[in-house]
Amino acid sequence: MGLYIIIAVILLAFLSFANGANDVSKAIATLAGAKVTSMRKAVMWGTLWTLAGSMSGLYWGAAIIKNITENIYTTRPDFSFAMAFAIGLAPALWVILATWRKWPVSTTHAVVGGLLGAGVTALGISGISWDSTFSKIALPLLASPFMAIGLAYILSPLLQKTAATLERVRFCLLPTPKLAFVTANKMQAVEAESCIVCGCNSPEAAANHNIAVSVDHMHWLTSGMLSFSRGLNDTPKLIAVILPFLLAGDMVKESIGWMFLVSAIAMAAGGLLVGSRITEVLGFKVTELDHTQGFYANAVATFLVLFASKLGLPVSTTHVSSCSIMGLGLSDGKGINKDTVFSMLFAWVVTVPLSALFSVIIYFMAEAL
Repeated sequence: MGLYIIIAVILLAFLSFANGANDVSKAIATLAGAKVTSMRKAVMWGTLWTLAGSMSGLYWGAAIIKNITENIYTTRPDFSFAMAFAIGLAPALWVILATWRKWPVSTTHAVVGGLLGAGVTALGISGISWDSTFSKIALPLLASPFMAIGLAYILSPLLQKTAATLERVRFCLLPTPKLAFVTANKMQAVEAESCIVCGCNSPEAAANHNIAVSVDHMHWLTSGMLSFSRGLNDTPKLIAVILPFLLAGDMVKESIGWMFLVSAIAMAAGGLLVGSRITEVLGFKVTELDHTQGFYANAVATFLVLFASKLGLPVSTTHVSSCSIMGLGLSDGKGINKDTVFSMLFAWVVTVPLSALFSVIIYFMAEAL
């Protein structure tokens, strides 16, 4: 029992570190790419909110854990050490390899590949519930990128108008709290019921204590929300991967709390130490971004990931965020960097089969030892 718990902790920490290293970029790459802030500050911001989202999974992530653990195998298998070890190690190895190659890949896809590879090897093809795996796991994973790129493309004009409106909002603190809008000419002061409203950089703004709400502020907000939702959606999936060890040790109920803590800390460490590698790719090499487009991309991705988490659907933050950026690049005519996008698509296509292959190899090695 003790050995299983120790291995579960090590595998969960390794997988969560790999996830943080590859995935923290998905929510904050637009901050760095649009030059709203530095790479270092963007990574720290994303890591902070990811940590909060990871711990929130303790209360809101049960549906995702249940979806992954109950819909891949036809029956709950009697996990052997080799099967449990392969399921836990294979996705971590692939995500670490992809991070080294600067490929933004889906940890969720890697997890599914590891579960399928070990399942087919240990239980046979008939041991996989192919119908439920496709409808409840594979279909959301496949559909989410197309939804992201479509929503980003279609909603771009509406989001542009929203951004323009937000740039005009002012919260007036003196003489009494009020909400007002600036005129089209932001340097022209306007009086609204004793509240002077003016441009962000005008002398009147400093004198009258107005608080401006800019797209940059909303960009920070949507990046934080997307980081939070990523932590909320990803952490339960990582915990589901090491459940076989906990089931073998009959320690599931006693272990839920510390599993989320271990995963959250390791994920944060991965983001802080290695997160800039993938951030550089998504922020600078997919398409040219300005601060308003970064806000658009994060708004679309946040909506999709939170919606999926609410329904217990395991979507890929990588695909959703990346495709939102692509959709905006196509919508505004700037285009996309085809070499970067093709490299990403290649990594996405091979993630499941290579993770499954890693799982099969690890299974046989563990059996031999």
